[in-house]
Amino acid sequence: MVDPIKKDALLRVIRSQPEYEDGQALVKVTEFFDGNDDLGSIGCNLSDHPGLGHFQEVLKSIQGREDVDEVWLQIYDLEEGDWPFSENVLVFGGASESTIRELTESLQASETSEMQMDRTPSRAKHLAGRRFINLWWD
Repeated sequence: MVDPIKKDALLRVIRSQPEYEDGQALVKVTEFFDGNDDLGSIGCNLSDHPGLGHFQEVLKSIQGREDVDEVWLQIYDLEEGDWPFSENVLVFGGASESTIRELTESLQASETSEMQMDRTPSRAKHLAGRRFINLWWD
């Protein structure tokens, strides 16, 4: 069962970012998964969903790598009653696209691509202009 207190705390973090209305608010891995039991919150179209615990474990292990600086989830949508929905994970640092693709193979991302942060996130201004690997689920 979703923890309503943790969900409300996460919603406050998301709504405090002006870009949340455009589906671009950023949250940390720990914030997204703490209290979350909604399989529809990430990878919702996967026919064989590996589970939220597996998503969290893989993303936390990537976050702990020396060639990774930060891992963020971009919140795409807030549906009434559901946990916030993310379809993008952003991995910042020096890890190559092929390395991240290999490490996240079990998460079955629809697409993995190298991108550039073309905006200044209100919550993480230091990410502006930085390169990242984007994991996207259709």
